[in-house]
Amino acid sequence: MRRPLLVLLPLLLALSACAGATDGARPGGPVTPSSVPIDIGPSAQVAGNSMATGIVVEGRELVLFFWMAGNEPVFAQAVRDTGTGVVSQDVGMCRGGTGSDHKPPFLGLQQCVATDGSLIEFGAFRGTAARVTSQAEGATTEASFARWNQDTVTVFWLHRRGEPAPPATFYPDRGQTSPGPPEEYPLVTVYSAKGDVIASARIRPGIGEQKGG
Repeated sequence: MRRPLLVLLPLLLALSACAGATDGARPGGPVTPSSVPIDIGPSAQVAGNSMATGIVVEGRELVLFFWMAGNEPVFAQAVRDTGTGVVSQDVGMCRGGTGSDHKPPFLGLQQCVATDGSLIEFGAFRGTAARVTSQAEGATTEASFARWNQDTVTVFWLHRRGEPAPPATFYPDRGQTSPGPPEEYPLVTVYSAKGDVIASARIRPGIGEQKGG
């Protein structure tokens, strides 16, 4: 009676691992994503390789790319319909989210609350990474990352479950919005091959001026 159980045990463990992988999390590390054509109109031009992330929510895949504003790259995102292959800048896969008041070397840092409730975090920074992580709610998620082929810039992305980053709060007496305490927001950290921290930032909105009413 023991032999059939021993034979089935590896299969049961494999099925259990597959079941655990359906929560939206993806393994991280360096990748070589495919580049897909993106048309953002005559007023701008996509620069270099776009990056199909492999993060798919309800038939829509996140694609990251750069376009040039003069001599400066602008980090942007698009969506590929996995059924038709059509790529557009309609980012309807996000039902909410927040950007970050990032500073150099980061060129962008953002969290998308996807339509299925999962979280997608992505960004870009000047430099070369050996590891990129996001820490939130006591857990660390490894990001996938790739090199933009027009400059020494690394683009990264990850897909996880968790609580969305809190939005900024509007204070009428100040006439501005302010984020919560830093520890309430995901911490993105970039590491070198030696394990040293190259850069870190939180996906946390900045202080913004607004009109009450």
